[in-house]
Amino acid sequence: MAISQVYLGRAKYKFSVDGGAADTAITLDNNFTLPVNAMIIGAWTDTKTALATASGTCNVALAIGGVTIKAATAHGHADYTGIDYHLARTSAALTTASGSVVFTTSNSVALNAGEMDIYVEYILAD
Repeated sequence: MAISQVYLGRAKYKFSVDGGAADTAITLDNNFTLPVNAMIIGAWTDTKTALATASGTCNVALAIGGVTIKAATAHGHADYTGIDYHLARTSAALTTASGSVVFTTSNSVALNAGEMDIYVEYILAD
């Protein structure tokens, strides 16, 4: 039995670069694309600058390769402050084809600030 290597990918969301229009899916292929046959074994975010709106609550979701990493959650929720785990290594591994990280806004409210790194830990299936 071969031992699989664990890989770590990082994508960055930065409002000043990516925007944050209401009800928009933003593909973050600026740094990382998940390879074909990757099995996601963990995912977390490191919020550098708080996600913010002019008024109201914007819901934010994260996905990669069609796999939901974080379901739509209010931008001001504790899950989007500091370092927060969204898919722990103890979760069942999620297999995907390939793809970029997708940062989605919803709830008809736009973001007007924010910056975060999104980390995806994975192994490659045979």
